[in-house]
Order: sequence, then C-alpha cells, then structure tokens
Amino acid sequence: MTPKQRIAAAFKLKKPACMVAMFEVEFQLFKEMTGKDPTVGHDYAKLSPKEKEIALGQNAEILVNAAQICGHDAVRGIGGYWEVSPGHPAFLWLPSYEDQVAQLRAVKKAAGDEYFVIAGTGGMVGCIPDGNTIEAYVQEFFDDPEGVHKKAEAILRAITEGQKIMQEAGADGIINCTDIAFNTGTFLSPSQLREFFFPYLTRWAEECKKDDIVSILHTDGDVTAVMPDLLESGITALQCIDPLGGMDIVKLMAEVEGKMALIGNIDCSIIQTGPVEAIEAACRRVLEGCKNRCGFIFGGCNAIYKGIPAAHYQVMINARKTIGNLGEKLV
Repeated sequence: MTPKQRIAAAFKLKKPACMVAMFEVEFQLFKEMTGKDPTVGHDYAKLSPKEKEIALGQNAEILVNAAQICGHDAVRGIGGYWEVSPGHPAFLWLPSYEDQVAQLRAVKKAAGDEYFVIAGTGGMVGCIPDGNTIEAYVQEFFDDPEGVHKKAEAILRAITEGQKIMQEAGADGIINCTDIAFNTGTFLSPSQLREFFFPYLTRWAEECKKDDIVSILHTDGDVTAVMPDLLESGITALQCIDPLGGMDIVKLMAEVEGKMALIGNIDCSIIQTGPVEAIEAACRRVLEGCKNRCGFIFGGCNAIYKGIPAAHYQVMINARKTIGNLGEKLV
C-alpha cells in the first residue's frame, strides 16, 4: 500500500489495513530531517524568475524527502504570508498566489502518485481575528449581520474558485484553516456559528464533494459544543482535536467513527519539551485508542514548528511504526 492509498483509505473512513496514516498540518523540521530548508519568504522574493523556478523544484524535493524520512502519507504545499506575532512572519510562506500554485505543481511532480497532496486555504467568517481588529469584528455581527453574510459569501466564492485551480495543479485535498475556538470554547456563540459559519462550511464541503476533493477543517480549541454541527457539515476530516482545549481524540473517535475522519492529536508542547517518556506515553494512548478505528490519521495537534527537537519528533515516528503498525512489513 502506498502512502497515498493509506491516507486516502482513512479519508474514506476505512479501517487501516497495515499501518495508521500520518499527516502534519504544517511541518517545519526540514533541515533537521533532510539537511536542507526550502527557500521561502523574503529570500525567495529576491530571486530572479529563473531562480524562482529552480527554487520551487528544490523546495518540492525537500518536502517530499521529509515525508519519506518521517513516514508522512501526505505532503502539503506552501501557503501565503501570515504572522505568528505582529511584524514577524511565519516560517513557511510564498509571496504570491501564483508562486503558491506553481509550488503545488512542483510538489505534485515530485510526489507523483506516491503521496497525497494537500493545499491550504484561508479562514472563513467565524475565524478568531487578531487583537487589533477584534472589537470592530465582533460589533459587525450585531450591527450589520447582512454585511457579514455578504462577506461570508465572497470568501466562500474565493475559496471554491481558488481550490479548483489548486486541484488542477495537483491537490487531492484542501485544508481550510479557520480557528473558531479558544481552549475554553468557541469564540462566537454556537448559535452565531450556526448562522454565520456552518451554512458556508457546509456549502464548501458540498463543493469539495462535487469536485471529488477531500475537505479538511483545522481549528484549535474546544469545539465540543458544536461537534454535532461539524458532523452535519459534511467535511471529510477535522484536524487538531486540541488537547490544550480538553479535546480527547480517543473518546471522540469512538463517537464519530464512520462519520468523519480525525487527524491528530499529540500535544505539540509535549513534543517540544518532552521528556521522551511523556511523548511516548501520549503517542501510546492515542495510537492504542484509535489505531483500529475507521478514519484515524496520526499527527501533532498543530504545526511541527521550528524549535521542536528532531529527536523528540523521532519518538512520534517510531511510535507510529511500532504501536501504529497493524502488520505492515518495514524494509
């Protein structure tokens, strides 16, 4: 079974036949695992057109090589600019939409039919805003609900149009990163989400089904109060299942099995700080609790970011190969 076939089976809510699937919403330990980092951000922007073309090909090789080394079954393309804190850009980003699509094509060329290719899209209405705009953002829901719906329509249209381009470039799945919750519960009330978020999420999932492309929602936080709505939306998979928000993937997997795939959910703070015994224990609990379930995909609860020791992430890789192995012979 190829990596692509393995994760595709999980998305189709089938029980794993050999080893549990594995995917990270964002992986950043490229140099630690492959010896090379992709050329991105401001460094990429300085290149000539020919140098950019070469860099995108080299980036794709690095991304696929990292998947081979770590045992990931899917490779995600590189998205656009965003800030991890005011004025500080994230590690992985490319300057223009055209660059991102070209990178996706290069990833597909490097991945072939061996790996599932996933592209990302921006957040929908209902996403938690930054601190500078939060007051105006919240007020709009009360003062101008019609305007909010118009924004939601425009965003949905842009997402669905963009993903058709991404699919043509090689994407097998789309991950929609819309954080709707804090550790204490949803940012908007469940009733507000049912008015302003879930109708559009449902329509997005329907468009993905029409296009025969996998739909994945990423959200941090505790979404227990809206789990029935997430199930009814028709999305293929939910990623994160945030342990910091009290989400228990083992318990949730038993409740949603056969209805929606779950991706996660090893606490990234434990992966960073350790000790190794704590990482092993977390992996064992999740893998033993979920490995025989339909639609389970193993990974961190969030990005595997710079600063996580490679040796700590290797503990996850090893656990998946041993505890998560249902009979696959490893070369």
